[in-house]
Amino acid sequence: MFRTIRRLFLPNPLDWMLKRMASRGGTKILLGWNRGLGDIPLGLYAIVQRIRQYIPEAEITFLIRENLREGFSMLEGIKILVAPDWKRGQAYSAKESLKSLGIDPKAFDLVIERPSPNDWVRKSRGTLTPRLKWDASYDALATSFSLPEGFLYIGVQLCAETNHGSWRNWPVEQWHELLSRLAKMPHVKVLLFGYGKEPEITYPNVIDLRGKTTLFELLSVIKNRCHAVVLPDSGILSMLYYLDVSFPLQVISLWTDCEGVLKQGVFSPNRELIHRPLIGQRRDPTTIASYTVLQELFPAKPLLRCQQAAHVKLRPVENVGVILLAGGQGSRLGFAGPKGLFPIQGKSLFQWICDKVDPHIPIAVMTAPCNHEATVSFFQKNGFFGKEIHFFQQGTLLMRDAKRRPLDITAPDGNGSVFKAFEQAGLNQLFAAKGIRHISVVPVENPLADPVDPSLISWALETGADAVIKCMEVEAGERAGVLIEREGRCEILEYTECYRNDLQNRFLAASGLPQNSQAHSGLAFRQGSLAPHTKPEDLPCQNPDSSSRFGIDAYEAYKYAYTGMMILSPSLMKQAAQIDLPLHWVWKQIGVYFGKKKFAWKGERFIFDLLPFANRVEALCFPRAEIYAPLKEPGNLRQIEQKLMHKSYII
Repeated sequence: MFRTIRRLFLPNPLDWMLKRMASRGGTKILLGWNRGLGDIPLGLYAIVQRIRQYIPEAEITFLIRENLREGFSMLEGIKILVAPDWKRGQAYSAKESLKSLGIDPKAFDLVIERPSPNDWVRKSRGTLTPRLKWDASYDALATSFSLPEGFLYIGVQLCAETNHGSWRNWPVEQWHELLSRLAKMPHVKVLLFGYGKEPEITYPNVIDLRGKTTLFELLSVIKNRCHAVVLPDSGILSMLYYLDVSFPLQVISLWTDCEGVLKQGVFSPNRELIHRPLIGQRRDPTTIASYTVLQELFPAKPLLRCQQAAHVKLRPVENVGVILLAGGQGSRLGFAGPKGLFPIQGKSLFQWICDKVDPHIPIAVMTAPCNHEATVSFFQKNGFFGKEIHFFQQGTLLMRDAKRRPLDITAPDGNGSVFKAFEQAGLNQLFAAKGIRHISVVPVENPLADPVDPSLISWALETGADAVIKCMEVEAGERAGVLIEREGRCEILEYTECYRNDLQNRFLAASGLPQNSQAHSGLAFRQGSLAPHTKPEDLPCQNPDSSSRFGIDAYEAYKYAYTGMMILSPSLMKQAAQIDLPLHWVWKQIGVYFGKKKFAWKGERFIFDLLPFANRVEALCFPRAEIYAPLKEPGNLRQIEQKLMHKSYII
């Protein structure tokens, strides 16, 4: 509190000292500094400029420790003295250190032992752009490390390596998730920057430069070899951001709060630098998903080519197991009970699927806590339809209000929880014991789904892929995930993300900020989503189910749609059980109270977020009429019945 009062009511100490010195005709100033590297551009640059405002001819000298020498040499027009015995974090006396160097402190007109940039030049934020000089001769330093040609380099710093604020670092587990995904890209190599050797990283595409570079060497490697960097709030980030030289670079920065270069509030002097800050919610870095970082590093584009099912050479269907996703209720259909019990032409949705599976093929049915007992009871009453049936339950999450505060309402956590739930139920081990080599995943809501599709299984065998997506061509106005390509790898984008991307573009256009600019990155949007200060009711369209044209054009840019069906290898299923897939938050209606609709945020994990972890992903396109008739609402029941009447099954 005293610090705040002092700022408000007392004169600025720096201004007071400089005015007094100027009135006496002094020109020689010494400042001691034994703190962080990042403070050079974030505060000391502004102090130097302030000194020159009062005393243009000032001779400015910094007394520093040895490992700050290169950083301070990037400030224009200053002198440097090095105290050889200084260590970061240790107390010091600038005057005593000068004496040990054989310099009389009285040689300076003003000695500032401990400058305080946060107090003295905080008003320069948002107006003064720090500029760190770069000598072109430093560019040759990048060649010292003999980095192989022909690769796309991503530089990362795993932790800020400061004596305080370690809670701000991105968790090691999430670094491993990101690095494991990058390891799947054969053209990508990762460079580790920093000073310490912890944590240990052993991925085959990683080159560990920690402790092996000077500051100039590190910056030279980034400038001349890196396509992008992923950095925490650190001195390396601050020095890189304010380099006064033009070169293309994408910077992904990880934050728990608006500090450092974000608080500085000015663009980088490097106009080719694209900055993408990702800010954790509630000062929690764990809320920044590795998938979000990957999206920023490698933006996706629509998948435009896909193998057609009709051209696949069929092979015998052997060693197959089935997972039936059946965690939903029939409430949207006006049906009380699990959706899988809903009858169509005298057969439940469960029976439509199970009738297509041979008795020797195991079926694992994933339920939710809200429908588990009713589902198990239904199968028991029907003799399990003569099949080998196993049950396991997905998890739940608390829903959140408009301000993201937890509500006392739980909901299923999405089909992405299938992997952990399957493992916890012992089903990975059971399927392995039965020699299962392919696991077919189908949703219960689609009576046309073939859980043992020979074309899909044959394509998995032919390509050796550990994930094969069953897809179809997109139709305008539908609500389905779409297939995208990221660095030559196939993934799936949830349909709501198509609308959200369109929403972000409209939001930026309305704000006057250019898209993909430094100006909007991380300020209007955080974690690839709307910022916490944006209220759902303020959005142009809250619900992509709306008949509004909003977002439709963005959706039609894609060619292939996801059917909800895929083939996965058992090894990928087991690997996925150890991965925390990202949470996607959807604004959903949860009821009507006093005649007014009530909405809340529902967190869901999507099964297809596993795909970036797969060694190889393929897609196979089928005619829509033969494979896709999902029961979403009562209005499409008639259409589904007509499709079933024209479809001939071999059971």
